[in-house]
Amino acid sequence: MSYIGVNPTSGQYSILDDIASSFNGSTTTFNLSSGGVAVVPQSDANALISISGVVQYTSAYSISGSQITFSSAPLSTDTFSGRVLGNSKDLGVPTDGTVSSSSLSSTFFMTNGQTFNNVSIASGKNAMAVGTITISGTLTVASGSSFVII
Repeated sequence: MSYIGVNPTSGQYSILDDIASSFNGSTTTFNLSSGGVAVVPQSDANALISISGVVQYTSAYSISGSQITFSSAPLSTDTFSGRVLGNSKDLGVPTDGTVSSSSLSSTFFMTNGQTFNNVSIASGKNAMAVGTITISGTLTVASGSSFVII
């Protein structure tokens, strides 16, 4: 199978062998292979299955190992085509586990004496800021709130 751009690096990306010759209206389970070699898709969703030109929802079949089981038996007059797609991967969280100025789209902190207005350090019950905080100007605490320096 040819691709435009870089070839996929994970998964089988294969065309399944035709199993329609085994359809008889009563059998529901069939072996999946490509080029005569057993194929094991990662999940039901990693296969595109078509019966008589109609792509099937994953509720119409289940795949276990290299076998597909249809919820209703295909008729002997039905045709089959199938493709196994690439495997899905858990890429994890795209972060280094910190929140820094390089992680944000705008600067909100104080650097080299430059101040930025409307900064919220923390909020909520028992919220706190750790480190040295320098305030020049007026510190306003909302009515009904408390401000404690430890």
